[in-house]
Amino acid sequence: MRAAYTEADGGPEDIKVGDLPTPEPGPSGILVRNNAAGVGPWDWKMLAGKWMPLTFPHIPGSEAAGVVERAPEGSEFKVGDEVWGRVQHAYAEYVVADGVTLVPKPADVSFEEAAGLVIAASTAYEGIIDRLKLQPTGTIIVTSAAGGVGSAAVQIAVTTGARVIGVASAANHDFVRSLGASDVFDYHDSGWPDAVREAVTGGADALFDSAGAETGQAALKALHDGGRASFVAFPNPDVTSEGRGITGDSFSADGTRERFEAINKLIEDGKLKAHLAEILPLEQAAEALKKSQQGHTRGKIVLNI
Repeated sequence: MRAAYTEADGGPEDIKVGDLPTPEPGPSGILVRNNAAGVGPWDWKMLAGKWMPLTFPHIPGSEAAGVVERAPEGSEFKVGDEVWGRVQHAYAEYVVADGVTLVPKPADVSFEEAAGLVIAASTAYEGIIDRLKLQPTGTIIVTSAAGGVGSAAVQIAVTTGARVIGVASAANHDFVRSLGASDVFDYHDSGWPDAVREAVTGGADALFDSAGAETGQAALKALHDGGRASFVAFPNPDVTSEGRGITGDSFSADGTRERFEAINKLIEDGKLKAHLAEILPLEQAAEALKKSQQGHTRGKIVLNI
């Protein structure tokens, strides 16, 4: 099978594209002919070998959408089913899934769109719905609101009925408003947290931060006393330095079957849509990773396998 891979710890420039053995699913695994793979910062960060030791050749990618080619007897999936979900080694023509983080793909969603939602939507759903438990009367700030995770977060937050405030560069304000944000502020403007507190008396209730660093730290100032935050980017803001009773937790997305099914429902109801920055062929996997590394994309980068 064709795959993008590395043979040692490194970066996007070390990616090769060539033939590797097709994985064997084993007696309980599901073999999927992969059509698309999402590209995210976790992929190029993993390449450096700093998160965990890698086995080589290493195929990056955790987000896939394709067609079931082989399924064990008794599985809820059958040959020919179109599916999407979280897997390992997604930058390849074939992937193996255990079925736990795999769900049917909605018929009116492309493989590329489905792959683009795997981590973005599941991260946003976990942070906003399960952790922050955003209420219809609440107000939430979403940083990096035009990015892959942020654009999903804005849409998911809107479904709760809460007031959604996006933070993005000025060029992306109209885009973020089109997702449902009622207000959008430019993180290049040092006074944006004060502007939020003027727009929302006393400050916002909650923060979903996928920017981290200076933007995430500044966002804490836009929360009211006792506000809550979820962080999915590093370095995490320091809630203790802000004080005022603000609490926050950081997490890495846990793409459970239940979350993917809930996301499917939002897609089918027309409340959540993938926004793709670019679709590149597998042969340009290194370029896709470099673009992700540069940041500032509007939506998600996806590989067509």
